[in-house]
Amino acid sequence: VNDSVKWIETLKTGLQKYPTHQYFFGNLIDYYSKNEKYGEAMEFVDKMIATDPNNPFNYYVKGYLYHNMKDYDKSIEAYKKTIELDPSNAEANSNLGLVYCQLAQDYSDKATTDMNSPKYAQDQTEIKKYYELARPYYEKVRELKPNETGLWANGLYRIYYNLNMGKEFEEMEKILGL
Repeated sequence: VNDSVKWIETLKTGLQKYPTHQYFFGNLIDYYSKNEKYGEAMEFVDKMIATDPNNPFNYYVKGYLYHNMKDYDKSIEAYKKTIELDPSNAEANSNLGLVYCQLAQDYSDKATTDMNSPKYAQDQTEIKKYYELARPYYEKVRELKPNETGLWANGLYRIYYNLNMGKEFEEMEKILGL
């Protein structure tokens, strides 16, 4: 415990001396996240945003924290701000796609499975809407980092499957070796 207290103090000191250095910030947020101290982490992120409002990394971290807290609306907002400041941020694009896929899954878990129900078609339309929202973000990641399939292949596999995009789905199966 003493070591982690010293570690946190070192990170905070480093962060105050070098507010734009991602090492201190990243490790501090990582510590808070792993220990589910989201309030403290968010306080730090907000200070970092106030210090450097045009740094996309700050918004990415905010999105990441909200994502872990399952506050998807705020997560989407922060990831979109990251992408606005840095359109080529593959991780923010990938995570934004993932949030929309999680929303689709959450909706699907509550949706009716009774095909005869009038609500069935409505539910399926809503689920597909989330996959459509996710699609351009994953496709952007593929364009940005074609060799890093871990950032986009599984996401596109799920999206293409759920949107009945056969040719694209088959391509993802090949890429994933399924």
